[in-house]
Amino acid sequence: MSLNRRRHRLFVTRNTEYHLRADECVGVRDRETGQWLRDHAALRLRALKLPPSGHDHVWLGQRIQFWGSNTDVVTSPVVAVGRPPRECIDHYVSLMRAGAIAC
Repeated sequence: MSLNRRRHRLFVTRNTEYHLRADECVGVRDRETGQWLRDHAALRLRALKLPPSGHDHVWLGQRIQFWGSNTDVVTSPVVAVGRPPRECIDHYVSLMRAGAIAC
């Protein structure tokens, strides 16, 4: 059995892409414009429930609920699930906080 080291997943809704590292939302992008949404309420929140890695297809039609100490976010239904392209990682909010990318 091989160890799956992939930590990033992409959940796509009708209008938005949610990029997760494990269960934490680290990037949100508008599908129409391709713009990264730096002030989206889901950023840095954790998903309450996700399918195990490798079983993401069972999440189609479901909504992701993110929770935090001050706010909760519920997405519209998921229409696609996959792995984000490698170049997306450079836009994640964790790099913004580290000062590696501009706001």
